[in-house]
Amino acid sequence: MDYFVYALEHIYTDESHRDSKFLGYFDDPDEAEKEKQRLLLFNGFSDYPNDFYLKKVGLNKIHWQNGFTEVVGEIGRDYLPEDDYIPDYGQIIKKLKLKTVFKVSHIYTIHTFLDDEREIEVFSDEKMAKNVVEFLKQKDGFNNYPDDFIINEIMLNDWQWSSGFG
Repeated sequence: MDYFVYALEHIYTDESHRDSKFLGYFDDPDEAEKEKQRLLLFNGFSDYPNDFYLKKVGLNKIHWQNGFTEVVGEIGRDYLPEDDYIPDYGQIIKKLKLKTVFKVSHIYTIHTFLDDEREIEVFSDEKMAKNVVEFLKQKDGFNNYPDDFIINEIMLNDWQWSSGFG
């Protein structure tokens, strides 16, 4: 069975830059909407109210599984060939009754003001996330920066931001 989680992000562009804020994973779109409404009360989010994005993200799916050969820059997830394909028969993870998920990413510093970032994806348990990291450490690009993987345990339907920005 293919499962997915909802990811809420805020991505905006102003006169000087583009910025992306990860706002959380949700097992229910109504919970994501509640979080969006809460964040709209804060500076920055209220300045860009139309820049919230809710997308389905495949659970236990590996992005960049063949490694990489080029620098993609700050927001590597935007450079994936396409968004996650979620089959019509995919199920929201609410049925799994998970409390947390494990987000795997890889970030290394190119120079003082630029990191190269790739989101590997979100996994249902820590053991699987660690196994994916060990697998990817052998792949082109990742093998040059094997210590730059990050595994974050993220509570579902939880606040990731408690203030605004800007």
